[in-house]
Amino acid sequence: MASSISKTFDLLAQSRNSHAVNALILALDVEDPEIREQAVFALLQQQSSRGLVEVIRRYATHSAGVRKLLETHSNALDAAIRQCLQHGNRELQYAGLEFVRITCDFKQIPSIISLFENKRLVNHQPDLTSQTLRYLVGRLYEYFLNPSVDSVYSRAFLKNAKDIRRDNLNAIVAATEHLQEFDRPEEIMESLLILGKVDDPAIRKVLWSSNEDIRRLVEQVLKQSKHIGVMQLICDFTEVNYPNAKVLEAISTRDDPEFIAHLLRWLPEKPTELQQTNFRQMEQVIWLRADRQDFSSIPQVLQVALIRLISLLNLDVASKKQAQKWMLQHGTPAAKEAAIDMLRKMDTAEVTEMVLESLDSEDPIQQAWATCQLRAQHVPDAMNLLINKIDSPVEEVREAARQELSSFDVEYVLEHFEEFHPQVCPSVGKLLQKLNPRCIVDLSRAMAHPLRKRRMQAARCAYALKLHDQVVPALAALLEDADDLVRRTSAEILATISSSAARQALATLVNDANTRIREMAVKALQRPLTQEQPDGNQVEGTNET
Repeated sequence: MASSISKTFDLLAQSRNSHAVNALILALDVEDPEIREQAVFALLQQQSSRGLVEVIRRYATHSAGVRKLLETHSNALDAAIRQCLQHGNRELQYAGLEFVRITCDFKQIPSIISLFENKRLVNHQPDLTSQTLRYLVGRLYEYFLNPSVDSVYSRAFLKNAKDIRRDNLNAIVAATEHLQEFDRPEEIMESLLILGKVDDPAIRKVLWSSNEDIRRLVEQVLKQSKHIGVMQLICDFTEVNYPNAKVLEAISTRDDPEFIAHLLRWLPEKPTELQQTNFRQMEQVIWLRADRQDFSSIPQVLQVALIRLISLLNLDVASKKQAQKWMLQHGTPAAKEAAIDMLRKMDTAEVTEMVLESLDSEDPIQQAWATCQLRAQHVPDAMNLLINKIDSPVEEVREAARQELSSFDVEYVLEHFEEFHPQVCPSVGKLLQKLNPRCIVDLSRAMAHPLRKRRMQAARCAYALKLHDQVVPALAALLEDADDLVRRTSAEILATISSSAARQALATLVNDANTRIREMAVKALQRPLTQEQPDGNQVEGTNET
C-alpha cells in the first residue's frame, strides 16, 4: 500500500497549480534523500521548465540514484537544458554544461555554440563551454569512425546518428554566416570540419562559397587543428576530383608530428589513380625538403609509409636522395627495401645520378648499396664499375661486389665482353679466373661450339680478356675449321702469342687455300720466337664484314 508521502507527490505531479511546482522545488532541498528523489520524479512528470531548471541547478548535489534517473530521462530535460544554457546565469550554465557532457546530449551542440555569440561568456571564463563542445563533437565523430581505427573515445550505440550529425552540421554552418559575432570562432569552425565529410554541402560551402574571412579561418583550422577528424578530412580530399587548393596546401605546409603521423598511418598501400594524381600536384612538402628532413622522430612502423609518400609526391631529386640515404642508413629492413623499390618509379637519369653519387660516397653503407644497384638499375658501364669495386679497401663494398658477381661466369662474359672498356678487360679475365677456376676449360669448349658465331665469339672473348695464351689448343683446333673467317680469326689471335705451341699451330697454315691466311701465317713465323708479338686492342679478323 502506497505511503502518504508517495500519494502526496503523485498528486503534486498531476496538479497544474503553480503552487504545486513551488512545493516540489522546495522539496529538492530537504535533507531526506527519498523525498528529494520523489520530488525530482514528480517534476519530470510535471514537465515544468521552471521546476526542471531548478533540478538541473542542483545536479552536482543530487545522489547517484537521482543522477541516474535524470540521465535516463534526458529527452524530457531538453527545453530546460536549453533554458539553462542560453538564458541562465553562470551557475545554471555550468550545471547545464555538466549535465550535457555527462549525458552526451548531442542535440545541445547548437545551444552550446550559441553561448559564444554576442559576448555571452565575457563575464566568466568560457573554458568549460569549450571543453564541453570539444568533448561532444569528439564523441559524435567517434560514431562514424572505422571500427578498426584506434580512438580516445569509447564507442557506444547512438540511435539516428546520421540525422544528429546532419542537424548539427546545418546548425554550425548557419552560425558561420555571422561568425564575426562569436567568441572563439576557430572552435566553431573546427567542430564543423571534424563532423563534416568531403561530400557534405556544409563543407563545400565553407571551402568554396563563403566569404574571404571564413575561408581564411578554414585555412587556419586546416593547418593547425590536431583533431583526428580535421586531419582525416584533409586526407579524404585526396580521393576526390579537383580537391580544394587550401586542403592540398595544408598537406604541403603542415609539419607538426601529429599530422605527419596521421598522414602516414592513413596512407593507403595501393593509392588509387585519383589519389596518385592529386599527390603528384604537390611539388613540395615542407618537412620533406632536403634542408628540413629529420626522420628520427618518426616511428619505425611508419617508415615504409614514408617512402611510399615520397614516391607519390613530385619532389625534387635532392629531397628524394636525402630521404633515401637516411632510410638506407637508419631504416628497418622493410624500409630499406621500400627505399630501393622507390628507384623503379623514378626517372632513369635521376636513378643513375643517385647511384653514381652514392658510389662515390664516403659512407660505406651508401657505397655498398650503390654497388648492389649498378646492374639492377642498368647504370651505364655498370660492369666496369662493379669490377673496380671488387678490390675496394672497404670490406662492405668488396662483399657487395662479390655478391653481385656471383653469377659472373663464362656464359655471362661471352654475352657482354664487348661492352667492357678495353682497359678493364684484363682485370675481367683475372676476375673470371678467380671466381671460376674452370673458365679456361669452359672457354675452350665454347670454341668447339657447333655455331660458327659462337666459336668466333669465344675466340675473340679469350683475346679481349688476355686469356688467349691459355687456350692455344682450342685456337689451334679452329685452324682446321672449314670456314675461312673462323680460321683467319684464330690465326690472327695465335699470331699475337709468343710461344712454340702457337708457332707450331700456325705452321699448318702455310699451305692454306686462303691467300690472306697463308700470308698471315708466313709473316708470323718469320718473326723470331723470342720477339714480343704486337699487342692490339682488336684482332683484325674479328670484323665479319
